[in-house]
Amino acid sequence: MVELDYEAARRATAATAATAVVMALLVAGQMAVAAAVTGGQQPMVATDEVPQTAESDRWSEAPSRTVSLSKQQMAVPYGGGSIDEIDVQALTNDTHVAFRLTWEDPTNDTNIRSPRNYSDAAAVMLHSGEKPPITMGAGGDPVNIWYWRSQWQYGNEKGAEWSNDMYAYPHPDQETKPGLAAGNPLSQDQYETYGQNYYAAGYGSLSNAPQQNVDAQATRNGDEWSVVFVRDHTGEGQHDATFSQNETMYLAFAVWNGSADEVNGKKSLTMQYSTLDTTSGELTAPESGGSEDGSSSGSAAGESDSSGGDGGSGGSSNPLYTSLGTLIAATVAGWTVLYWRLA
Repeated sequence: MVELDYEAARRATAATAATAVVMALLVAGQMAVAAAVTGGQQPMVATDEVPQTAESDRWSEAPSRTVSLSKQQMAVPYGGGSIDEIDVQALTNDTHVAFRLTWEDPTNDTNIRSPRNYSDAAAVMLHSGEKPPITMGAGGDPVNIWYWRSQWQYGNEKGAEWSNDMYAYPHPDQETKPGLAAGNPLSQDQYETYGQNYYAAGYGSLSNAPQQNVDAQATRNGDEWSVVFVRDHTGEGQHDATFSQNETMYLAFAVWNGSADEVNGKKSLTMQYSTLDTTSGELTAPESGGSEDGSSSGSAAGESDSSGGDGGSGGSSNPLYTSLGTLIAATVAGWTVLYWRLA
């Protein structure tokens, strides 16, 4: 009878151990799913047709990553910071790449015809190869900037408190509209395309690229802006970021809230780069360890950090493997001790 009791105990112990192992595997699966959702890598989904608009159903195929924004405090004029975060998505095919930026902004600022009206806007800063300084590049290390402004797309619609023509009286455009007369791309009366292609080699050096090859379209949905930037992989200009080479692409983002007097350097921006592997298509979270003041420390100044900028690889261990290993080890050890004590 005693032997039968031990045999029953052993069978019960084996069943308990099997249950513990199953539970461990379930926990591991849940942790793997969580790691896939919140971890450092986000696939850039390949699609046969890159969407040109923000409302395209194809964006449902692309994972979304939320990126934090901060007040611009690296160069005069300081300011901004009214937008806390944006969601970033990416899609690609054999020839083109598209990014969609989505953020909340309760005020719809599209008309700048009256004094002290500023436009909502968004930009993507890109650079392939070596990591440039986050301060809009530097001399000898320029960056490519794609820029959209709501006024270009929606400026003819009503929206400003005062929308009369401030130049309604007879006047010579050459004198009263020097930007238009000089062909300044920011001073046109109307725009056929709503994206602009720029180069920069540090603050105060923004210049219009000779090749205007960036398309941009925005959609206003309630209190939310969604802007899509589209361009071919290689570009045409000297400093156009290219997606066809086996190089890392560095990305930074910025938005302007016109009703918060955000214009020029006053903006909400990412203080560190996200990275896109142009071979695997993985879009990673912003790098850790960077300086927020544009100094020479960390990733904010273009120097490599100890983590390697890969969203968790390097010297630190992966918490998924650490927790899973601890759980399995504890289960096996407990099972073994209890089984042999009963035997």
